[in-house]
Amino acid sequence: MTEGSASPRRESTGRTLRLARKELREILRDRRTVITLVLMPLLVYPLLGIIMRNGVLSNLSLLSSVKVVVCLEDEQQLARFSAAMVEGERLLAEQSETPPVDTELPGAPSPPAAPSDSTDPSEPPEGIESLAPLQPGEPRVQFELYALDQQDEPSTLRAEIERGDADLAVLVRPAAEVPQVPDGMFAGNFMEWVVLQRDSSSVSARGLKEINGRLRAFNDEYQALLLRAAGLSSQRPVEISSQIISADGDGVSPLVTFIPLVLVLMTMTGAVYPAIDLTAGERERGTMEILVSAPVSRMTLLAGKFVAVLTVAILTASMNLLSMFATLFALGLEGTVLGNLSLTMVVQVIVLMVVFAAFFSAVLLSITSIARSFKEAQAYLIPLMLISLTPGVFSLMPNLKINSLLAVTPLVNTVLMGRDLLQGNVNLLMFAVVLVSTVLYGVMALSLAARIFGSDAVLYSSGGSWNDLLRRPQETSAVTPLPVALFTLAVVFSLFIVAQGIPSRLNFNTTGQFVASGCLSILLFVLTPLLAARISRVRLPTGFALQRPRPTMWLAACLLGFSLWPFVYELETGLISESRLAELKALYDRIAVKLDEAPFWSKLFALAIAPAICEEFFFRGFLQNAVRRRTTAVVAVLSTGVLFGLFHVILRDALMYERLLPSALMGIVLGIVLERSGSVLPGMLLHLCHNGLLVTVAHFEDTFAAWGIGISENQHLPFSVLAVALLPVSVAAVLLRRTAPLAAEPTAILDVESAAERASSETVS
Repeated sequence: MTEGSASPRRESTGRTLRLARKELREILRDRRTVITLVLMPLLVYPLLGIIMRNGVLSNLSLLSSVKVVVCLEDEQQLARFSAAMVEGERLLAEQSETPPVDTELPGAPSPPAAPSDSTDPSEPPEGIESLAPLQPGEPRVQFELYALDQQDEPSTLRAEIERGDADLAVLVRPAAEVPQVPDGMFAGNFMEWVVLQRDSSSVSARGLKEINGRLRAFNDEYQALLLRAAGLSSQRPVEISSQIISADGDGVSPLVTFIPLVLVLMTMTGAVYPAIDLTAGERERGTMEILVSAPVSRMTLLAGKFVAVLTVAILTASMNLLSMFATLFALGLEGTVLGNLSLTMVVQVIVLMVVFAAFFSAVLLSITSIARSFKEAQAYLIPLMLISLTPGVFSLMPNLKINSLLAVTPLVNTVLMGRDLLQGNVNLLMFAVVLVSTVLYGVMALSLAARIFGSDAVLYSSGGSWNDLLRRPQETSAVTPLPVALFTLAVVFSLFIVAQGIPSRLNFNTTGQFVASGCLSILLFVLTPLLAARISRVRLPTGFALQRPRPTMWLAACLLGFSLWPFVYELETGLISESRLAELKALYDRIAVKLDEAPFWSKLFALAIAPAICEEFFFRGFLQNAVRRRTTAVVAVLSTGVLFGLFHVILRDALMYERLLPSALMGIVLGIVLERSGSVLPGMLLHLCHNGLLVTVAHFEDTFAAWGIGISENQHLPFSVLAVALLPVSVAAVLLRRTAPLAAEPTAILDVESAAERASSETVS
């Protein structure tokens, strides 16, 4: 890159930032934005927190303890109730530790202690304030007892329940019939308890459950004593027991599925108004023409507006996160709702929300750019909000697990991944897929916004339409437009993630599955970009860099193809730790059988020939050409190289992050070959030689192991191999350096076209 070309680009970046700063100042001056940005989170989350805390009482398994207020008629009945509950608690504890043995005992056992009239009502037995739950995992019950005071304001138990002063009311009265009991058994007062319960109250229901459980234990123990005293067995025909099985995410509140949806909706709400105001609002006010007449390109204008909208969306998301966490901590619900909160979880949630904010900001700009007025833009966004809400609510289903299809589904992937992050049950592979797919969707939406934003309908307020986004060009072009290329990239990535598992699901043998995998590469990386180029009227020879290269480029490609693999292998080996190596071996063992069963030609087709030709056709011929049209060679080579590496990191069964750097390095080398040769064909040959050599080495692994080279054991190569490989790499580098492209396309002509487009956009008035 020359100094003359770098300076205008730095100046364009500075203009974009200054424009974004100017738009941001105007947005933040509006009271509606401040209300959405600051006041809404400060009001909504405390209110939701209070409702959540009260709602938690309707799902009592979320609380560590439940408080139940019980009213009795007088102090004597209060003492009887307390004594009976404590005795039931003791019996339950004994049953849980040592189950009763139903055998005939010599002599009558001592009966359980019963509440008597001599109990001191001023000192109720200890333990009634906090009783252990009947079942594991349930919250502890805290009873608060009080007796009616008939001296000041006479009242009744029913009135206490109706007013809500008590959750339960207990009336203790003598039993109507007193049974005959054997000598020596308890023959005290048999009591009847009438419990008054408040209707539609989960607290009352829970309190009644605890009372019934302890009184049942008291009665069962007494009946067992009677049977044993009479010489009868207390064994029952059917014994029932239960076990508590911890499910995935146990200990985390189901309310955690609601939090990501709230964050997504609040982030969307924060970005809506700025997006409308900076596009349709300016058109309605008549200020768009003034902006366009400034010496700034249309892409710079759009970039500045995007940065401003994104900043507001991120600020809104940040305020929502801070308010949400502060509310949970203030109410003491952070452990109940979020489980184990960690710094890693917070960082992952922030990254996810920033990526989603960028995606939705681009979507909003692409839609509001079509509207001619503020009102029309709002009419467009109402269906968008409803459409966005539907998959968000759908993803609240607790049994819905994220998979490859849902990971590339917009909005659903964000809500599901947010739920998994808050539950601490995140899959790194799915997390990477969600981030990459959301970023690509955002770039695609921004490209659509750039297409409609630069049309005459927007510039002169003549009214845009949805056909402006879908209209086919009237004239052919040498290279695919960047918006179309980015749109195709997003489509290919989504299809690539979803379709990876298709060959293994087909009812084919191993050979058929390998052939199907190769055909899938053709479908994704060849037919899909060909369809996009056909719709965009792109000339195939120039659009995919299918020109004839110089003969020296064939030689350079062969040299690099057969000599680069030792360096790539050593780089990947150095990035793998011992623990990670064990995981990769386990993964390899699952597919080693299929690899051994497949014939050599099928592996060569699926793993070498098809990927080499198809991936170069897409990444270099299609994508790099399109990026090169709008930017420099360095940016085009680096960006497509990194994307090439990402496609090799995300696999169906694992996230092979060790392959990112080696694969990106290979992509950069292939991009340099395209840039120097002006053709995609040498890159195909290089890629084919490289992949074919690796497949051959893997197929004849036993032979290489006999020579002391253990590829599957991740052994380092001998230094002599690296030294020998360095010579052809150096020769190829010299050939690439000294050989000029045979044709100026796709470099000089594209630069002329880009310069003409920039000049025309900057002189519009």
